[in-house]
Amino acid sequence: WYQRRVRGLQNYSPSMVIRSLGYEIPLYQELAILYGRQRECDKALMLYCHVLKDRTKAEEFCNNYYDIDNQIYYKLLRMYQCPMSLEQLRLDKFKLEEPKPDMGAAIDILVRHYRHIDVKEALRLLPEDTKLQDVEEFMCAILRDRTKDSRKNLLLKSLNLSDNLKVKSQKMFYQKDKLIVTAMDSCAVCNKRVGECAIAFYPDRRIVHYGCMSRDIQPEVSNSSP
Repeated sequence: WYQRRVRGLQNYSPSMVIRSLGYEIPLYQELAILYGRQRECDKALMLYCHVLKDRTKAEEFCNNYYDIDNQIYYKLLRMYQCPMSLEQLRLDKFKLEEPKPDMGAAIDILVRHYRHIDVKEALRLLPEDTKLQDVEEFMCAILRDRTKDSRKNLLLKSLNLSDNLKVKSQKMFYQKDKLIVTAMDSCAVCNKRVGECAIAFYPDRRIVHYGCMSRDIQPEVSNSSP
C-alpha cells in the first residue's frame, strides 16, 4: 500500500524526501521509486538489480521509463555488468552485500531486449573473456531479425518494381494510339481550325474542340493535345 501511495503522490520533492528519510530507514523500494521520479535512473536500477535483486521490478521500471529515456535498457544492461557501489547510494552503513557483476542477468537482458539496445555499445560492455556460447542466443536473435528485415526489404523492392512495370505498361497502352494534329486541322463540329485550343478526338479519329464536344453526342471520347 505504501509503495502505491508513493507512486501516486504528485506534489512533493523526491530529493527532499530522500534527504530526510531515505538514508535513515532502509526503504529500498520506496527509494527506487523516488529516484525514478527525479530521473536518476541508474540509482533506481541499482536498487532493483543489486539491493532488492528483483529482475521483474527492474524491467517494469524500464518499460515505464522507455518513452522518457530510450537508453534505459542499455543502462539496465550496464548496471548488471558494472554495478554502482553501495557508498554511491549512501547505503554502505546498512548490512548489505556489496554488488557484483551478474553476467547471467546481463545476457538475459540482451536476448530479450536487444531491439531496445545499441548492439555495438552492448558488445563493448562484455568482458574480454566472454565465451561465444554465452552470447550465442543473443547473436542468433539479431541475425534472425536482420534476415527478416532483408527479406522484407527485398519483397518491398519487388513490389515497387512490379508497380513500376505496371505503370509503364499502362502508359504504353494509352500512348500507342497517337494522332498528329496541326493548327490547320478543323473541328468536326464547328468546322473552325483547331488552332491552339484544347481538343479531343473520337475513336473514328475525328478531331473536335474540347468545348464543341458537348454539342456532338458521341461515345468514348479520348483526350489529347496538339
